[in-house]
Amino acid sequence: MATFFFSCKKNEVPIVGTDSTGNIIGKSTTSNDTTKITVGSLLVKYSKTDPCYPDNEVFTFTASSSQYLSSANTYYWYFGDGGSATGTNVQHAYNATGAYAVLLEIKNSNDNLLASTTFSVQAWGQQIKLVPSFYTQFDFSTNTNYVTFNSTSSINKGSVINYLWNWGDGTTYNSSNGLIRHQFPAVAKDTTYPVKLTITADAGCTADTVIKVTIPGTYPITGDFNAVAYNACSNEYFKFTPTATNVPAGAVYYWNFSTGYADTTASMPIQYQFQYMNDYDVIMKIYLNSRLIYTTHKMVSAKGPNAAPQASFITAWISTNGNISETWGFTSQSTILHGGISGYYWNLGNGNIDTTYDVFTQSTYQKNASPSNYTIRLIVTGNGCADTAYNTIKVSAQ
Repeated sequence: MATFFFSCKKNEVPIVGTDSTGNIIGKSTTSNDTTKITVGSLLVKYSKTDPCYPDNEVFTFTASSSQYLSSANTYYWYFGDGGSATGTNVQHAYNATGAYAVLLEIKNSNDNLLASTTFSVQAWGQQIKLVPSFYTQFDFSTNTNYVTFNSTSSINKGSVINYLWNWGDGTTYNSSNGLIRHQFPAVAKDTTYPVKLTITADAGCTADTVIKVTIPGTYPITGDFNAVAYNACSNEYFKFTPTATNVPAGAVYYWNFSTGYADTTASMPIQYQFQYMNDYDVIMKIYLNSRLIYTTHKMVSAKGPNAAPQASFITAWISTNGNISETWGFTSQSTILHGGISGYYWNLGNGNIDTTYDVFTQSTYQKNASPSNYTIRLIVTGNGCADTAYNTIKVSAQ
């Protein structure tokens, strides 16, 4: 049996005060859920009720001014959604979620504009109702400690932006994803956990539901595995070594590398090469007598083969300064298969170094009595790897 609870919290947007010409003036402050906007002698205050079901979100606006006290003056409110009202104390309810520009105009009995201000309010609409729900699924029938939870929650307005899972085993998990797996602790006997899901809407409304999940007793295996990368900048591969404890004799390890292929098994440690740069959720499964008794996983960041950049550049003569010097330019043509190049180090051969992030650089070389050769060196870095290229230029004699 699921139970439901509802609550709400405020979530406001900054207020912008402007005069009748659109210039930002005055100031705004918020205290005790009431926002005050001061523009000269004009004080505007507003507050609102909760938008969360079963409440209705209603804004209350008040305005006062020592400069415009006359009863002949009229306060006109335009709420930005086509609605309007008059008076120094008015209320308004928005039907749709959004940020609305509220305009207040004060006019005298001759309909002359005395003052105006514009500010924005964030409205969430009326009676935002969350219906929390989820179901459980034992995807690994022989390892009932590892359970899939899938939220089927709904909302009538806005979006669900957060899922807080309280597993009932002393741990919690916050996620923006309603689909999650959880590994419950190994127990010697059947144990029932009250799993609680709290969902939060972008309006700040929350709702809870609880489902009881029974986990049967299992082997008290703990731990996971080590993942060590080799040849990271040339032909990267990983070695995976189990570190789980309390594994019974005769158990067999299976691996899933999240690359679209079926589970595989091999003698330990198992060696594997990822073909593309990515983060992979590597899953280790332990079977005993063809029964899955334990599952664990961890994220592995792979660079893939050939992760290092390939350094290359071209040289070009730019100009000469008579018998004094020549100016040369250098343009990188370096490439990288995955990721991106993160740095360029230019050693220009004449004592000058350029470490700015530049694909192009140039330098001036002094002429000597005879032609001079200068060796230019470019080091490019990327994915934590580096490569070097060399070129030689020949500067003419004086």
